[in-house]
Amino acid sequence: MNLQQTEVIAQSIELKMVRMGENQIQISWHPPVKLEKVAIYRSAANEFNEAESHLIAIVTQGSQWTFQDPQPNARGYYYVKFSESMVISVTDRVLPLEGALNFRDMGGYVTEDGRRVKWGSLFRSADLSRLSPTDLPYLKELGIQWICDLRTAEEVALSPSPQIGIEQNENLSFMPTANPNLMSALAGITESMLVDMNRHMVGNTALTSAILQKLLEGGGAPALFHCAAGKDRTGFVSAVLLQAMGVPRSTVLHDYALTNLFTDRFKEQWNGANQAHAPFMSELTPAVAQALMEARPAYLQASFDEIDARYGSFEQYWEQALGFTQADREKLQSMYLTP
Repeated sequence: MNLQQTEVIAQSIELKMVRMGENQIQISWHPPVKLEKVAIYRSAANEFNEAESHLIAIVTQGSQWTFQDPQPNARGYYYVKFSESMVISVTDRVLPLEGALNFRDMGGYVTEDGRRVKWGSLFRSADLSRLSPTDLPYLKELGIQWICDLRTAEEVALSPSPQIGIEQNENLSFMPTANPNLMSALAGITESMLVDMNRHMVGNTALTSAILQKLLEGGGAPALFHCAAGKDRTGFVSAVLLQAMGVPRSTVLHDYALTNLFTDRFKEQWNGANQAHAPFMSELTPAVAQALMEARPAYLQASFDEIDARYGSFEQYWEQALGFTQADREKLQSMYLTP
C-alpha cells in the first residue's frame, strides 16, 4: 500500500466511539480495513505520540473493540493505528459532564480535502453556571485558554460562569436580546422566528470577524464557545468556523442537530422552579417553546442561504464580509486541522 493509497483510505474511514455503560467503551471503524493487525492506544494528549501512549489492544480480526475505560474520570484520546502512516483519533463527542448540557468537542470532522479537525481544540457548550465540583477538574485538564461567552450581559449576570482554570473568559454578546418573549414578538410563527434569527446573524460581521481574529492570534490554543443552550448563537459561530476549516455544510448541519440530544433536559431545566428562563418560557405557546428548544436544519440552513444570497459563496463571505484573506484561512486551518 503506497502513501497515496493510504491517504485515500484514511479519508474514507469513519471512527466511532460509544460508551456502553459501566465504563465500557466501544471503538469501531467503517468500512472494515483488511490489515493483519490494528493497534488501539489511549493518551491524555490530543496529538499522537506512540512512546507516551498506553496500548489498549492489538486487534487482528473484526472492525471494533470493546474495553474498560482505564481512566473514567479523565479526558482521554484514543488512537487507532492502521499502519505507520495511518493513525486516526477519536474521543467523546459529547463530554460526560454533570452540570453543563450540550458540551461538545468539534474535532474529528473530515474536511473536503480529507483533513480532520483536531480533537481537543475547539469546544461548544450551553450555559456553564451549573458546572459541578466534579466537572471543574475534568475541564481544567482540557487546557482551554479562551472562553467566548456569546450571551447578553443580562444573561451573564443571572447565570455567571465559574473560573475553570487560567482561561480568559470574554463576554462578546452576539445578539441584542435573548429574551424569548421579545424574540417571539418578532415573528408570529414558530419556525420562521429561528430562521429569521439565523439570517440576521449573518449580518453580524464585525463581531464574527473579531471572534475569528482572536482565534488566529491564539495560535491554535483550545477555545470554547457557548451561549445559553449552545444552539443558535453558538451554532452560527461554530458553523462559520467549521466552514472556514473546509468542513462540508452537510456535516456542519449534522453537528448543529446534535443539540437535539438535550431537548428534554433543556425543557426540564428551563421550566424548573427558580430558573432564570422559567418566567419567559411560561408565557410562550407550546409550539413556540418547542421551536426554541430544537435545532431544526432549516434554522442553520437559513444562514447558509443568506451567505450565498448576499455574497455568492462562503469564500466571498470570508473575504468581503469578514475581511480575511486566503492566507488567513490557511493559517486557521494549519492550527486546527491535522496535516
